[in-house]
Amino acid sequence: MTTTTRILNPQAIVSTYGDFPSLRGARITEIRFKEGEPRLLVKLVTIQKPKSSPRRWPKDYDQVYLNLSFIGTGSLKFEKWAHNNIIDTFDLEDVGESVVVKAKCLSGAERTFVCDWINIESITHGYLGTP
Repeated sequence: MTTTTRILNPQAIVSTYGDFPSLRGARITEIRFKEGEPRLLVKLVTIQKPKSSPRRWPKDYDQVYLNLSFIGTGSLKFEKWAHNNIIDTFDLEDVGESVVVKAKCLSGAERTFVCDWINIESITHGYLGTP
């Protein structure tokens, strides 16, 4: 995975993961589109634990919820949607003043788009089987 410099709040990722995580094996649970900016919101669940979990998190958590928003989204290509959208590859590439985002799932689903900025909305702990 390539990283990007176009993250509005990189400290949210750096303080827990050290760098942007690969997201390989993460499951895409929700995608929402919002007009205006326009914005694409993506909810992910991963079992990849951070290098440094926040102190307030319990020791026995077994998954992490990541909520990301992609601001100024355009040139969207969305192919297939499946029951389990497990990420195989997730790439970020800076191109000028934008970021090209490519996510391919094991199911054959693909999402490719361009955005101006990435915002880390939230990173929280969770347990398998909880929403």
